[in-house]
This record gives sequence, C-alpha cells and structure tokens, in this order.
Amino acid sequence: MIMKFLVFIPLFLFVVSVSGQDLPDAWMEAELEDIIWQESYKGVLADYHPVTFVLASDQHQVAGYLIHEGDQRRHKLLGDKSKTGYFQLQELDAYDRLTGYLTGSITNDQVIMKWMSADQSRLFEVKAFPERLIKIKNFRPAAEWISVTGTPTLPLHLSVQKMDYGIVSGIANLNGQYSRFEGNCLDGTCSIWNTLIPDAQGAPIYIQMRQKDMNVYKATLNGKEYKGEIKYSTPLAVRLYDNSAGFLDFVYPKFESKGYDQWLGQKIDSLWDKGISQLALSTQPEDTERLSYRSSGWIEIVDQGAAYVSGIITFINPDSVHSESFVWLKKEDIFVSQYELVNDQEDLVEGSTLALASATSHEDEEYHAWLEEVGYELMVPTYQGVAMTTVFNMVYGDELRLLNIEESKAMIKRKYWKYFGW
Repeated sequence: MIMKFLVFIPLFLFVVSVSGQDLPDAWMEAELEDIIWQESYKGVLADYHPVTFVLASDQHQVAGYLIHEGDQRRHKLLGDKSKTGYFQLQELDAYDRLTGYLTGSITNDQVIMKWMSADQSRLFEVKAFPERLIKIKNFRPAAEWISVTGTPTLPLHLSVQKMDYGIVSGIANLNGQYSRFEGNCLDGTCSIWNTLIPDAQGAPIYIQMRQKDMNVYKATLNGKEYKGEIKYSTPLAVRLYDNSAGFLDFVYPKFESKGYDQWLGQKIDSLWDKGISQLALSTQPEDTERLSYRSSGWIEIVDQGAAYVSGIITFINPDSVHSESFVWLKKEDIFVSQYELVNDQEDLVEGSTLALASATSHEDEEYHAWLEEVGYELMVPTYQGVAMTTVFNMVYGDELRLLNIEESKAMIKRKYWKYFGW
C-alpha cells in the first residue's frame, strides 16, 4: 500500500525507454507493428499478491504479459490502444484460451485495473507501478491507533492499517459510532493519506491526515484542522502464498508478545496447510481455472489502551467465513476469548438483542433484515463499553454497534473491568 502521489499522464504521451530485459519477446513483436512504447510494472493483485506487467504498444494495439511471482506463470494480454488511458484487455493462457479480462487505466505512472475471470464470476483489483518509481525502502506497513480531539462531536479514534502500494483501511470510532473506511496514501511513505467517513446523520466527513512527526498528525476534517495523536503503532506483517490458480493471505499486527505466535498458529496453521495443498493441485499449464481458490484473513484492532488490545480475527475460505473476537492483556501477556470474558453465554444473546434494538431505524430494509437474521455474535470490549459485532459477510461486510458501560458491565466478568477503565 505505497506510492500514490503520482502524476497522471495519458498513455499516448509515453516515450519511456526500458532496459534490455524488458524488451518485448517474439509473441509481442508478432502481435505489434512498430513498437512506440514499452514499460514494466510491479504491483499487487487483491491487495497483497505480487504480480508483474510487461506491456508494449504500437499505434493500434497493446500486447504484453501478466506474470504471477508465486509460480512465474505468464498470461498474455492483448487489446486495442486507447487515447483516453482506459483499456480493456483480454487475458489468454499459453494455448490462447481466454482466461480473463483486465479493465481500467494504464498511465505513465501506474496501472489501476480490475481483473475478471472469463466466466465473470471472480473480480479482483490490480495496482502496479513502474519499477523505476518504487525503489523506496523506508516505508514499513503499520497499524496505528490515532486519537483526534477538539470539538463536541469528537473524540474520533482511527484504527488504521497502512500497507504497501498506497492502500489504507481501518475502523473509525466517532464518539461511539463505528464505521469502516478505505483511503489512499498521497506520498511514498504514507505520511499523508485521506479517507471518508459518515457522521451521525450519514453526511460525509472528508479527512486528510498529514503526519508531522512520529507522534502527531495534523488532521483536517471537512477543511478544519485538529490534532491527531498516534497513541500506539504496531508493525504489520502479511503471510501469503499464491500462484496463478489462487492465493492465501493473512494480515496481522506484530504484537510484542511471547505467546502470540503460538496463539496465532492455533488459529491459522491448519487452514494454511489446507489451502497450499489445494493450490498445488492446480498448477499444470493445461489448467484453465484462474484465481479460483481464495483464502484471506486478517486481525483488526478495534480498541487499544495501556493495558489491553481488543480486536477481531477473520478468515474467509472458499466454503465458509469465520470471525471471532479477542482481548490481549499486555502485562499478563495472555489472549482472552469472548467466551472467557462473559459471565454467561446468554449474555451474548442479550448483547445482540440490545444492539438490534438500537439499529431499528436503519434505512436499508434489506440490510436490516440481514441484521435480524444473523444477529451480533461477537463482543469486543472497549473503553466506552462493549462493541457488539456481526460476523463478516461477503455482501454486507460487518457492523459494530456500541453498548454503554452499564449494559456492558452486566455481561463482562468483573475481574476484567479494570483493564478497560470501567
């Protein structure tokens, strides 16, 4: 999630020379007449999985390759030249069979496209930049916990993940109202980034974060400036495996905990081994299935204090989705599940009922019907009370809804209150 502060230049202005190793091969030369432009890009598919584009064009066509770094398998790309910078390319395998489509923009500074399978059942985003522009070594992916204060509608807490290739995402807590956000880095180190969140009435709040030093942001909300303090910062890691048939990824903060690796291994190792075995069955050149297997997971920090971190761990597998909440008690260095936190399992039912009661005014009837059906299964303690949360859904995402401290105390064992400042 890096390198976003770029100048957009239409493709027809390209006059870029590249090294000898990037020269078009025999197939590309056969498809094109007099080559007037060529470029090599490196980037990611579906946020994390490394790919390379090798592209060239004449006056009429674009030809090239999409290469998966996981197995170095190449797929041909072919399409008409565009004067607007927007392209539609066909993707072909080694036998010239159609395996997918790529649509989106190609400029002198980036490739921003969507890959779609030939049967139109799978869609993933692709982002790539010329190799000559991505030699920045001082950026490290991180999870930051930022507190913005200054007006009656605040505090605003931002739990943000800043990743390679300029991708920013996270959870915003605006005075007890939770929402998800995505954004973009505006410079090579992601010290400047922007996003958008709703206020209590659903109106947009446009946010730009400009980091002044290691501890402070200048936060601009709808044109007004406030102080954003980085309370906590944790390095992020990505565990991934991929080839041209599919991919596995798991994004997680690197907590300074001696028992963390073991706890994490209990959660993901068996799923990881299963996914690798599945992908190993689909690596032959005659296979036509493209990116048909996906298993993704992540750990998100919902709240953080001096004594604890609370969050959600989620896995998306081809046949199921699983989410669960956790609390890491820092001093004791133990990870506590929600089943250990609650007084009784019936408290989860009561928490869901309270959360649903506060969601009855939701304007989207279909969305509210989904909430009624699935309920709020997860319970995430915060300094403001318990955030009741739905399990992640591929269509609706998830929702977090805050209960007040008195309601929360009735559900959480008394011995844990002190960690959250209750």
